[in-house]
Amino acid sequence: MFKAVLEDISLLRESFNAIAEIVDEGTFNIKKDGISLVCPDRAVIAVVDFLILPTAFDSYTCDKDTEVGLNISKMLQFIRKAKSEDKLTLLLDENEDRFELTLEGKTTRKFAIPIISVAKQEMQDLSRFKFENSAELDPSILKEGVENGSLLSDGISIKLSKDSLVLRSEGDSSYSQIKIDAGNPQLYSLNCKEEVVGRYSIEYLSKMLKASKLSEKVKVEFNKDYPAHLEFMIKDKVKLGFILAPRIEE
Repeated sequence: MFKAVLEDISLLRESFNAIAEIVDEGTFNIKKDGISLVCPDRAVIAVVDFLILPTAFDSYTCDKDTEVGLNISKMLQFIRKAKSEDKLTLLLDENEDRFELTLEGKTTRKFAIPIISVAKQEMQDLSRFKFENSAELDPSILKEGVENGSLLSDGISIKLSKDSLVLRSEGDSSYSQIKIDAGNPQLYSLNCKEEVVGRYSIEYLSKMLKASKLSEKVKVEFNKDYPAHLEFMIKDKVKLGFILAPRIEE
């Protein structure tokens, strides 16, 4: 049996807002220690890495490990129906082979979607990625850099040094740039031994940054010509990460 009750529905809503931009369906692993999803997009350019812990819920019951294929876009549509006073109950109905969502506030609304078979793609162990450079910053800085860059290009360079983080996009004789120096209160941490630059898709970063409402911080990790890792986290509740392939200039 799996049943969980969540009062802070924003944890799922803001997570799924970003996840649904990358993947429309996926196989969730429901275990005693939480609900997780690791799933690449169809183009295998990005991977979603999501975990919500039992401590995020007001009650959480799971008596066995279960894999559940769900339409994430449809789930999000239902979750968006939540009102401020609502609590959300998630229930796996194994007899009917469906997943139920109940929103309970001034009224009680129930939704159910079928368990689906999700085509499995070969997944690499995400722990194999080793990131040597990282910065933790206010998501609004990265979001502004991506939005400015989209006016000129479809890619953005992230440059880290010991002293600063620079977001730069270039077009025809044009460029946009944001620089934030170490010590700035919106740059929470900076870990870089020597200057490094990585270039990534603005389209994908824009989608991932829809998770900005989830957390006041975003951690960015990367190496030269290497995938980037973005992570939004609320301690003891939820972690939403993305792996994004680099754009390597020829």
